[in-house]
Amino acid sequence: MTLSGGTNGYGFRGNILGYGQAQGFEYLLSGATQQGDDCTDGNGTTMPGTEPDLIDYMVKLACSSLAGHRLAFQASQTEDTGQRAAQQGLGGLHFTRPDFAGVNGSSSVLIDALSERTSYSLTYTNDNSTAVFDPTVQLAHNEQEIDAGGVWGKNTSLSGTAKNRFRLGNGTLTAGIDFVNEEAEGRGDAPRNSSGKETLKDIGLFVQARQDLGSRVSVSYGARYDMQDFTAADGTEFSDSGFSVNGAVDFLLTDVITLNAGLAQTWGGFDLREAALINFGEPWTYSGFIASNSTSAKLGLRFDTGQWSGHRSFFRTEFDDINNVLPSGGDRGARNAITSQGFDASVAHAWMTGFARLNDTYADVTTEDGDAIDSTACYLGRPMGHLFALEAAFRPFHNERDTGWRGECGAGIRRHGGCPRHGRAAVLSGAGPLRRIRAACA
Repeated sequence: MTLSGGTNGYGFRGNILGYGQAQGFEYLLSGATQQGDDCTDGNGTTMPGTEPDLIDYMVKLACSSLAGHRLAFQASQTEDTGQRAAQQGLGGLHFTRPDFAGVNGSSSVLIDALSERTSYSLTYTNDNSTAVFDPTVQLAHNEQEIDAGGVWGKNTSLSGTAKNRFRLGNGTLTAGIDFVNEEAEGRGDAPRNSSGKETLKDIGLFVQARQDLGSRVSVSYGARYDMQDFTAADGTEFSDSGFSVNGAVDFLLTDVITLNAGLAQTWGGFDLREAALINFGEPWTYSGFIASNSTSAKLGLRFDTGQWSGHRSFFRTEFDDINNVLPSGGDRGARNAITSQGFDASVAHAWMTGFARLNDTYADVTTEDGDAIDSTACYLGRPMGHLFALEAAFRPFHNERDTGWRGECGAGIRRHGGCPRHGRAAVLSGAGPLRRIRAACA
């Protein structure tokens, strides 16, 4: 059992878990709930309609045979039914967009909203794997539903993966095939009375290798090929395919310092858009609709002395031919390009009974014209700015059954344009055996 509490709207979260194992059969049951208050932004202004009202269930069942065959089933459901801030839009309808409260002088009202996610998965693995037989086969179904006031939407997907990991003399090679069938369906209330559906089918082949080239150099590289069929809301069908490649290298400069670099060219294919907004306002058109792609690079250093560790890396990703997320005039085929660049840095200290870690991530997201993303352009990407996080944990005793306390805090996402500032938050939680009494405060 775990009970945690935090500031800035976090409130209290409780989780209860039970598990067991006998004669090759095992089970795990979990339930969680969280209740809190509205959070405040970086200026100390209360953001209405941001309070957590969450409930979550999960069950996992698995069985293993003496020959090593293992079959696991997992089901989960997460539901958020809190009141959310909504603003009036087209047709006089209200839309739940809590982070738009106060943007551009808009007024907000609180309405009951729903965000629900349900997922199921069935996975086969083999515990007695060999150098040439180490398979994973998975079939999964996911469903996400949202009631945002004047519009409703649901995304469903059926996906599967079959892969095998081959153990090489200096690493591993994983190869396989996967597929996904996705559907986005939405509708809007009167007077718009919109409705529509987009579907996407993808089949992919992939291979990824990880190898040690001597005592100082490690590499990872791979490729995949995807074939996609897309059916638009107006019935138009699109088909395309493309290759993606990636490579990364770690080079040990000294006994404690490592240089790491990576580069990837990714064929992004087609994307479903927000289900609830399909054909909203006016019927969507798909002239100029094409597959997207991206190029990303990363370069950094990390160190590890045992007690002290840390890293600093720079990244840049360029996205091209992103089809319109929120079509203007129903032009779903309009394309955008954005760039995300910045750095990620951390420093940590570990001792026998705990650790402390400080992390700083900076991301600058801009459009192809170099402008900062603003207002509804946030649908393309979030302009994060600086995000600081401080994390610490310790155990006062060495017995593995002893109490564990964990504290976390995060602060300061710098605001760009019309997107909201995020405020400071602190969380303190305690965990231990159910037979002991635990307390937490923040």
